[in-house]
Amino acid sequence: MIKNLIGGIAVGIANVIPGVSGGTMMVILGIFNRMMEAISGVFKRENDHRMDDIFFLLQVLIGAAIGLVGFAKILEFLFNHYPIQTMYWFIGLIALSIPLFLRGEMDGEKIKWLPLIGGLAVIFALEFLNPGENEANVNPAFPTVTILLCVKMILVGMIGGATMLMPGVSGSMVLLILGDYYLFKSYLAHVTSFRLEVLIPLAFMGIGIGLGIILSAKVCDFFLKRWKAGFLSFILGLIIASSLVLIPIHTTYNVFIIMTSILAFLFGGVIVLGLGKLQ
Repeated sequence: MIKNLIGGIAVGIANVIPGVSGGTMMVILGIFNRMMEAISGVFKRENDHRMDDIFFLLQVLIGAAIGLVGFAKILEFLFNHYPIQTMYWFIGLIALSIPLFLRGEMDGEKIKWLPLIGGLAVIFALEFLNPGENEANVNPAFPTVTILLCVKMILVGMIGGATMLMPGVSGSMVLLILGDYYLFKSYLAHVTSFRLEVLIPLAFMGIGIGLGIILSAKVCDFFLKRWKAGFLSFILGLIIASSLVLIPIHTTYNVFIIMTSILAFLFGGVIVLGLGKLQ
């Protein structure tokens, strides 16, 4: 139960940061396969373990809510004051989780090089398309609620929800590429205002996210059961590329930043080793 809550917290934190994948965090903690099975199992016509699947999903969802709410201010502080070191902390978490992935999820499976290269290509393509920070749309005005907007929010939610579970693929980065990340963050920031122009689009986006998660889980579960070695090799490519594209290159490095970034990277590795013990 503790591991499931920790996994949920990690997923919640990761899904609000462009470039960091909630699915990768699930892989690090060894709950990715279980998550796919549980989501698919809930909707199976015949499932003797339906209650166990529901209980598992509730644990992860509670953890995700804690991660989103409880760590939001901490992450905001870290990114405002130590952005480079924070990114290297995440790089350490992701890069040093690869041996765990090879020993755990891929135990007994041979790496398929073509799917691995495909996984690398997907992340590098997303990074190439990523427009980065655009001050013009950081705080967008809320659009008028129309049927077209509601349909768009469902589609955006489906894409975001599907990518939230994919290891190596950041749901927030995909929303950033689509141009809806800052609008989504603005909606979340003003949800307590209870304005209909905020609540209605968020509700339709929530529907889309739910549909996307279910669809993604079924696709992942399908490939894990029928093409496990190739699919896990594809995921390995996603994870390797994710640890590379997060490296801050548009910055000036000095001795302090280099030393503290190394420490942050190693701290990420220490956490991964601890999580490996739990796994």
